[in-house]
Amino acid sequence: MFLSAPPEVTARRVASLGTLVSALEMLSQHRKFEDGELLSGQLGSMRPKLARRFPRLTRALSSKKAAVALYGVQAGASAATLVWGHKRGVRAAGSAVLAATGAAGRLHTPFGGDGADQLQQVINVVLAATGTFKDDEKARDVAMRALALETTISYVASGVVKLVSPMWLSGEAFSGVIRTQNYGDRRVFELVHKYPMAGKLVTWGTVAAEVGFPLVFVLPKPAAKAWLGSMTLFHLGIGQFMGLNRFVLAFGATHPALLYVLAQGDKQAALPGPGKAPAALTPAAE
Repeated sequence: MFLSAPPEVTARRVASLGTLVSALEMLSQHRKFEDGELLSGQLGSMRPKLARRFPRLTRALSSKKAAVALYGVQAGASAATLVWGHKRGVRAAGSAVLAATGAAGRLHTPFGGDGADQLQQVINVVLAATGTFKDDEKARDVAMRALALETTISYVASGVVKLVSPMWLSGEAFSGVIRTQNYGDRRVFELVHKYPMAGKLVTWGTVAAEVGFPLVFVLPKPAAKAWLGSMTLFHLGIGQFMGLNRFVLAFGATHPALLYVLAQGDKQAALPGPGKAPAALTPAAE
């Protein structure tokens, strides 16, 4: 079952859905891969030494055919790991292919990437690297802890950047973003325009939730899960109202890792300390 799968399998499948959507979006715009178009190959201009030394190879790699092949492979690897992510070999090999195509995609068209693409690449590299471990438990533990750490750093870094921004500190950032054409929503803007304090609370709440995210590792488990759930709702809201749907899948893929780390903390707390017997062996109070 999808929800009962090991955390690394769930993470891989959710991330694969994100890369599949991204690859299909790129393939749907294949006309823009032509020379001079928005998504045309930029390898020659970004790597001039390579272009001078290997001009024919550079032109071939920058062509429309190369771009279509690249995103076709990315879509195929995403679909394979989405369906057969429970198989360790497929998961590891697919992650390696996705890491390679992700890097190649940035070389072909270095413009237009965002934080979701960067996090997807981290997931690909981590799952590909840990897929080489012989011990399944060790591979799972290292992968999940690495992704949990990366997600925590991402949240805190994003919050700190907002924390030093006058627009965010004033509480006006959310209302300013939500009224734009690219990332806005008329219904939400009308609501925060009518109730300005609601927009301020969303702005300040976002900063607080991101900067304070490491607290999830020390809070009681119900509070930690509630905090993590609020971040899930936060990403769903961004996807729904701002159109940044790939952020939902990229960050959503790391949440199983966070739940894994929280569960491991509970297991550590349940272990008996030095000189203490396990709870199951402790005599009942008379």
